[in-house]
Amino acid sequence: MNKPKTLPVKKTVSATVTVMLYKQGDFIVAYCPALDLSSYAQSEEEAVVSFKEALDIFLEYCEENGTLEQNLVACGWQLRKGYYQPEEVRVPLELLKASKLHSFDQKVSLPVC
Repeated sequence: MNKPKTLPVKKTVSATVTVMLYKQGDFIVAYCPALDLSSYAQSEEEAVVSFKEALDIFLEYCEENGTLEQNLVACGWQLRKGYYQPEEVRVPLELLKASKLHSFDQKVSLPVC
């Protein structure tokens, strides 16, 4: 009888990123400057759900392709003693001028290579 294969447990670290919600035309945009990742919807609740889905897809894609560290470094992150740390995030000028609704912190579980 064959035992089912168990996948190796991957070490992960947690990080917290800020997601800004702002109004653009008829839509609510959820934008995370630390990851340069965004999504949008017609309501705040839908924009938050859409952002979390986009985040999951982004992390899954990066993990499958082995590009997570490359993408994080491109966004200004550094790997420090087993954890990722974002550098100071610069918010694009057009967002500073936009109708910002509010922001929230989103926990992210990042696999460590």
